[in-house]
Amino acid sequence: MWYPYYELLEAFVCTASAGIPREKRGIVMSQKLRRVVSASLSAVLLCLTIHVLAIEPSRPAATVAAAQVTIRFHANGGSSEAPAPMSGEQGQQFTLPQTQIYAPTGLTDLYFIGWSQRSASASADYLPGDQLYLTRDMDLYAVFSQTPPSFQSGQEGQSSPSRPAAFTIKTGSHTKYMSGSNDGLFHPSESLTRAELAQMLYSVVVERPAAGAGFSDVSSDAWYAQAVGDIAGLGILPGYSDGSFRPTQAVTRAESAAALAQLIPSGGAARAFRDVPTSHPNYSDISAVGGYGLFSGDDVGNFNPSAGFTRAEAAVVFNKLLGRIPDSSAIYAQNLRYFPDVPTTHWAYGQVMEAATTHSHISNGSGERWQDVQTEPVPLADGFYRINGRLYCVSEGQFLRSAAIECFYFDAEGRYTTGDTALDDQLNALVEQYTDSSMTRDQKLRALYNYCRDNFSYLKRPLLETGATGWEPEYASAFLSMGKGNCFSFSSLFCLLAREIGQPAYTVIGGLGKNASPHGWVEIKLDGKNYTFDPQLEWRYVHDYGYKSHNLFKVFPQNTGHTYKKLSGGTP
Repeated sequence: MWYPYYELLEAFVCTASAGIPREKRGIVMSQKLRRVVSASLSAVLLCLTIHVLAIEPSRPAATVAAAQVTIRFHANGGSSEAPAPMSGEQGQQFTLPQTQIYAPTGLTDLYFIGWSQRSASASADYLPGDQLYLTRDMDLYAVFSQTPPSFQSGQEGQSSPSRPAAFTIKTGSHTKYMSGSNDGLFHPSESLTRAELAQMLYSVVVERPAAGAGFSDVSSDAWYAQAVGDIAGLGILPGYSDGSFRPTQAVTRAESAAALAQLIPSGGAARAFRDVPTSHPNYSDISAVGGYGLFSGDDVGNFNPSAGFTRAEAAVVFNKLLGRIPDSSAIYAQNLRYFPDVPTTHWAYGQVMEAATTHSHISNGSGERWQDVQTEPVPLADGFYRINGRLYCVSEGQFLRSAAIECFYFDAEGRYTTGDTALDDQLNALVEQYTDSSMTRDQKLRALYNYCRDNFSYLKRPLLETGATGWEPEYASAFLSMGKGNCFSFSSLFCLLAREIGQPAYTVIGGLGKNASPHGWVEIKLDGKNYTFDPQLEWRYVHDYGYKSHNLFKVFPQNTGHTYKKLSGGTP
């Protein structure tokens, strides 16, 4: 096969040897031919090698990484966060996450049914748990429908056969498991402490450990010692590695979820929250209690795992756990234990009453009807109390509501009222501004008296006839509005301000001086004695006459140098 190439080479060499003597030409040709042939053959072999490599399958000399592909998920308007993107090698098999996307806010009649490659699709291309091989990047959009999904995940979103809870809870008797504080309040917005959560768990869990746990910071005589020891001994709410329990520390929503997850059946539905990634140490517990319906996310689908677990939230969650539903009629009974900081308008009022009231019940299909309600007295002595900027009264162990005592009337929420809501707000704002809890009774009265005396001027107003009643709110409101008024205006404002701090003040219609000129003042019985308060007349002497030492605060009329003639009103 090499002959044709050889002949061409020989002709080439002969041409190149022209001019060389014939007798030497053979030797020269022979030498040149060998050199040319050798070089030519090397070139031919190189070309053939390249040709062979070109037609053989490519074999990379080194390993080359496969291309990466990504699946991106979109909630598509849903009210919870979509799963994180999934990435892997091209051609790899992907398993779509078992997840649940909650319908857009306000559209509770829609259900998540799967994923589609089209954002506006009405049907799903893929279901949670589906496996697929992916050769390119892909965007999947949540699909919602009015028809519930048919898929069963067994992990998230849909229920599957459950296993019994690790512990047994008491659902038969409806004994209270929460109480208020010694100040008479419930403190619904305060975070539950670890000791309080332990006590609540102790109240609802049947099991008890063979031996309770001990902690360095839990004394044996603490009110929560038994509960903490037993609940920690069961492993429901454990202590810390340093041997402490930290009973007064606020418990977080994540910690609460971890404890409560042990009181519900396992293997049931789960719920994902956008701020609780799978890497969160309490992810499984939070997903479980969310799927069980104990906890809800906020308006944007967050669980807020590090936030405190408030007392109001705890009442709602534990009632769900125990299947307790407040009796919508019984919770408004007048003799029921009442908390001023949980008025009937509070979002968790009924749930708090259910949690804090011991009662038997009859199920009526949609809820329960209370029976044998055990009422508890308020842990405060009878008397008046300013709580959260309003005046309340405890009488015979209960906060008065929709009831009157002496010159006071308390509304349905137990707050003293003049009958004029706007005026009530003004009066209470003034009391908060000019008094505080460190002041004595007389210091508070003097501060309010001086306010009335020093911040207004005189203006003739209609006089009052003897025996008139109920006129104080109208006069006080006008006085505050105009900044001016007569003796009845000064008296009405001070009278109502004194009542706002729990002092039984009464206005008096009478006469002043030898001629008994129409005049009004205030009387208050303090320590068994009736005292007179005359802010308008003192205003006259202090501001018109410059008599700074003239005192008509808490005096006996006969000691004032003035002639007071009482016609109507005053203390009973």
